[in-house]
Amino acid sequence: MRQALLACARRTNALSQGMARLTGLLIIVLMLAVVADSLLRGAANIAIWGVLELSTMMLLALVYLGLPATQAERVNFRVSVFTDRLPRRANLALGGLLLLLQLALLAILAWFSWRSALFSFHRQEVSIGLVEIPLWPHRTLVAVGLTLLWWQAFVSGIELVLHGKHPYELDLKAEVEGAIGRQAA
Repeated sequence: MRQALLACARRTNALSQGMARLTGLLIIVLMLAVVADSLLRGAANIAIWGVLELSTMMLLALVYLGLPATQAERVNFRVSVFTDRLPRRANLALGGLLLLLQLALLAILAWFSWRSALFSFHRQEVSIGLVEIPLWPHRTLVAVGLTLLWWQAFVSGIELVLHGKHPYELDLKAEVEGAIGRQAA
């Protein structure tokens, strides 16, 4: 069972890193599209059809598909003025409690996001503008991102229970040794 959970943690971390790479490519696509649109607007007074509308979807993808990788790498923003002064066991216990709170809040947000995406799909909501773009893909991206972030946080909980690995604190020694997400037992 322990080996299966560790293998799941490795696969989840790899998926999160793959999504982070995808968002890196999306930044390049977004940048090229916006620059091309701006140049054409300035030089020839011609707009590229749908760039403005699709850039909002790419921005959502950048944010929400990149969140699981920040959890996997433990590089989310955190204020640790108080917790760093606690003994290690108390710090881990507080991290576990905060992780449970995070899981509960993410579950609620993901649930509402999925409901919103399904509602938008059934109502066939579209954006207001020159190009009518369906809104359900945007809302689905948010729901997928939040769901994957929930799963990555759950995996952080598994790593806390099995390895005593703090869910929010970057382990520099393990990072240097290459042991994050790769420990066998």
